[in-house]
Amino acid sequence: MTSTKAVLLTIGLCLGPVAAYAEQSPAREALKQYCTGDYMDYCSAYAPGGPEVEACFKANMKNLSPGCSAAITAYKQEKRATKRVSEVR
Repeated sequence: MTSTKAVLLTIGLCLGPVAAYAEQSPAREALKQYCTGDYMDYCSAYAPGGPEVEACFKANMKNLSPGCSAAITAYKQEKRATKRVSEVR
């Protein structure tokens, strides 16, 4: 992977819809750690962090590595929990 593509992937994972939080979180870090290879294998035709990548991961969920699948599940759970807390405020 070129360094430019790695930087774009990191930025995309940090700022895109799959990782929309403003602050760092363990689940978000896991996405970067465990899903980069799967992104390169299945979804690198799409801009990092865009809605197309999220759709690509969803379409390829059965093909994703166990670590990436677990990271996506953990991220979604964290996102739901954070949303519930923000709705209470």
